[in-house]
Amino acid sequence: MAFRVFAVLLAGLMAGFFCGCSDSDKSRENSDEISVTTDPIDSLVLELSGQSGRSVFEITKDEHRLEYVESAVGVFVHVIDSIETCGRYGWMYSVNDSMGQVASDKYITHDTDMIKWHYRKYDH
Repeated sequence: MAFRVFAVLLAGLMAGFFCGCSDSDKSRENSDEISVTTDPIDSLVLELSGQSGRSVFEITKDEHRLEYVESAVGVFVHVIDSIETCGRYGWMYSVNDSMGQVASDKYITHDTDMIKWHYRKYDH
């Protein structure tokens, strides 16, 4: 019996994660919860190899399905392979373990670079 309850709870949690944000998730984000500041923890990391003369965005777009918004400062990626920015969680990239300081379409890579897209909670 306890195993069935655990299985149902686990299935519910997984469904909530894969189905995206709901209005209840967004309302919790605005509540007066106590928050603890810790180092960012990635829920998911995608790794790609740099290619001389090509941007992080171009390389990522070649290998994954993206949804993004173009702006005056560059491209903002909000979905990679159906995993979307949700509430205070979203995609950020790093190159050689240094977080990107410009939009992904502005960062030109080299063959020796290691690109990582991190799905994590944004610091506010």
